[in-house]
Amino acid sequence: MNSGPQTRKGMLDRPMIAKMFKSASAAFESASKSMVVGVALMASTLSAVSLPFDEAIDFLKQKVATTTDGFRDVWDAAHSKMFMVAGANKKALVDDFKSEILKALEKGTTLEEFRAGFDDIVKRHGWSYNGDRGWRTRTIFETNLRTAYAAGRYAQMTEPDTLATFPYWQYHHSGAIHPRLQHKAWDGEVYPANDPFWTVAYPPNGYGCGCFVTPVSRGGLRRMGKAGPDRAPDLDQLGTDQPRGVDPSFAYNPGMAWLSQTSPGPKAVTADEANIAAFVTSSLKGKWPDGSWTPVGVTSGKSATTLKVPAGTELRLPAATIRANADNDVSPDAYALVPKRLLKNGRIKRDRKTGAVSLVGDIDGRHWIADIDVIETGNRHQVQIQSLRSEPSK
Repeated sequence: MNSGPQTRKGMLDRPMIAKMFKSASAAFESASKSMVVGVALMASTLSAVSLPFDEAIDFLKQKVATTTDGFRDVWDAAHSKMFMVAGANKKALVDDFKSEILKALEKGTTLEEFRAGFDDIVKRHGWSYNGDRGWRTRTIFETNLRTAYAAGRYAQMTEPDTLATFPYWQYHHSGAIHPRLQHKAWDGEVYPANDPFWTVAYPPNGYGCGCFVTPVSRGGLRRMGKAGPDRAPDLDQLGTDQPRGVDPSFAYNPGMAWLSQTSPGPKAVTADEANIAAFVTSSLKGKWPDGSWTPVGVTSGKSATTLKVPAGTELRLPAATIRANADNDVSPDAYALVPKRLLKNGRIKRDRKTGAVSLVGDIDGRHWIADIDVIETGNRHQVQIQSLRSEPSK
């Protein structure tokens, strides 16, 4: 493991660090005391970041600066590949913010020092932002640093030798004065490192969340008085695809998303796209009944004229369609992006014999076909997807 430079003198005297040391796993402490310090600091960025390490720095450096109009433009795991500041819609502006955060991670600057840099960037670019300065700067500073630390520690804890020695991970609540009750309920729980819980609830689990994870050995588990790991909670919530205890756009594991290779093909990165992908996944599990649907696109211009429907008519994806076409091997991300792109850049094909209508087009080296049904009821029109499939482009 690469633990990076040692902590600056005097930092360990802070009450918050002492408190986090006390709650940290004994196994983790014996394995790498400097890592415990780093995890403790991850839980509180009230003071300077004082323990930079290569994995966290690499995580931040490898992010691509991305312009946005709002926080919903980048969603969930896409944050591990993209650096953004909500509403920063010029690349030079985003690049400067990324450099300022990277400086905080590498050199150990304080929140107040970051705020000075923030003010300078805002002035130079003439950027007008929403929200109170104090709240906005703290959110940018803490969220980015905590996520970088989380991703870096995940990379260290999943090294083969480390996993062999520490096959369990323990969830720790930050000790906040006003805690999220769900996060507090998970405090001290130990789950296998490969438990699905960690794919969506690996902290931080929301803005301002200071929770963190430490690895636990088999011996450490016994010293806790546990005969085995705890049973992970059911994160499913009736009426929503948002996992219990996890804020919107935090339902991912920063380190896992960073280290995983981005496979070819479409990827859902916006809030709307992520919601469609979640609807597909839930429909395949039977969570949404027949009759349920989600919009995946809107007709406009040529597509509306050709389909003989008013511009702005929704293209709907029914839950029943998803289940009926489960064998087509279409990913949730593809459902989220392909129909919209076919409406915009594809063509509408009508079978001369049957009158069947399809949206067709080539996307990322694949030829896609979306069979659709236009339903007219009085003055109302509906356009529904009946199937979605692909084949290699010719």
